[in-house]
Amino acid sequence: MLPGGALILSEKLRFNDVDEHALLTDLHIAFKRANGYSELEIAQKRSAIENVMKPDSLEEHRERLLAAGFSKVVPWFQCLNFASLIALP
Repeated sequence: MLPGGALILSEKLRFNDVDEHALLTDLHIAFKRANGYSELEIAQKRSAIENVMKPDSLEEHRERLLAAGFSKVVPWFQCLNFASLIALP
């Protein structure tokens, strides 16, 4: 990494609180519907990634980046169950 550089990581998140996870998942599905996705498209996407994509929590991403040698990890954006972090060397 160049001096003064930063890593930006954007990931889908898992929430440890079951109710929070369900709420944000439901809101994400509502967002897809509002943006023209059909029920079939939503179902196909869900079945394609179910049991394949294993999202981690925000804290797990933070700990992993710190363990990799970054000195500071800051969440700088979140929308529903997606977040972006800035990791500084």
